[in-house]
Amino acid sequence: MRLLGIVLLACLSLILVNSASVGAQSSQPVKPKCGERPAFLTQPWFKLGVVCLQEAFNDPSLGELAFTALANAPDGTLYAARPTAGEIVALTDANSDGVFDSIKVVAEGLTLPNGLDYADGALYISGGSHVYRLRDGKLDTLVDDLPSGGGFWTGGIAVAADGRIDVATGASCDFCASDDPMRGAILSFAPDGSDRQIVATGLRQPADLAFQNKDLWVVDSARQGLFDTPDLDELDKVAPGANFGFPYCVGLHNTPDMSGFDCSNATAPSIVFPTASTPIGIAAYRGDSYPALEGKLLVVLGGDYNNLDLRGYQVVIVDPSAGMVTSLMPTPPDKNPNSALTNEEMNDLGLGFFPHRPLDVAVTEQGWIYISEGGGRILVLRP
Repeated sequence: MRLLGIVLLACLSLILVNSASVGAQSSQPVKPKCGERPAFLTQPWFKLGVVCLQEAFNDPSLGELAFTALANAPDGTLYAARPTAGEIVALTDANSDGVFDSIKVVAEGLTLPNGLDYADGALYISGGSHVYRLRDGKLDTLVDDLPSGGGFWTGGIAVAADGRIDVATGASCDFCASDDPMRGAILSFAPDGSDRQIVATGLRQPADLAFQNKDLWVVDSARQGLFDTPDLDELDKVAPGANFGFPYCVGLHNTPDMSGFDCSNATAPSIVFPTASTPIGIAAYRGDSYPALEGKLLVVLGGDYNNLDLRGYQVVIVDPSAGMVTSLMPTPPDKNPNSALTNEEMNDLGLGFFPHRPLDVAVTEQGWIYISEGGGRILVLRP
């Protein structure tokens, strides 16, 4: 009889444990399906496994260049550059629902801030003739004499693992040879802004930089007037002493109207994009959300308002090891009857970014993908 009581007591204990476990599981929040999430979107079209597209922020009153460069901090804060306002803002998503709850100006009075990178607890900013560092609310100017003005904006900024700061400067005009070797170049500085070095030259509009492991990558675009010559925009792997050929060469070749110049020493691009697709943003993918993207680069092709054909207006996935480029957005969803549409047709039909332009891309620690878009909008791709 005593043995029966022990058995019954054990069974009752097991039932109570199981009931508590079920209760604990049911009390855990259930992630809502994509269509039930706030500000979920079906356009621009995209295809990336099981993924949800949301409008993380939207304020058209802020203007077409409301947010250009993006950078993520490990705590989930997204920093965005507002070049024409001379500001950097921090956006936060307190409940992780994909929609930003607050936006706060964290730096102001800057000169055309248009490059961002977050490293070692600080936000690094490039703009005009300056390199700034924002740490714990304090803004320091590390460099104040970058070559700028009269041509393209100061491009991207990237901090290496050893703390050196790489900055891209724009050429002094759309098509000219400059006497200043620091124009259309990548410059490197010590962490305190000293020890300036020229790493690479021969660039026109090096709009953004990114490290993938130890490799530094830069995007660049061809000058105006070459629309009918294919594949002159490029992604370049940076090596010390590289010269990418601007203004006379594209890779190892002369531009069509510049025959006779020696291009044998020019550095060939790693990847080419359609002429006038205008690559302006780049980020290395990391995180666990989309394992298929590990080791790949995300490149923003901003397009060109000067041409009727809608080249660019797209975010692409680049596999540098295989030399492959595939579209991330816009691209027809799986099993879509209109899967034969081209990128230009999708944008024409309002299924892409046009009439706005994608401007930059950033990846969070967990692998969410943020995209800034003209007109004051930020999108997020997330599980």
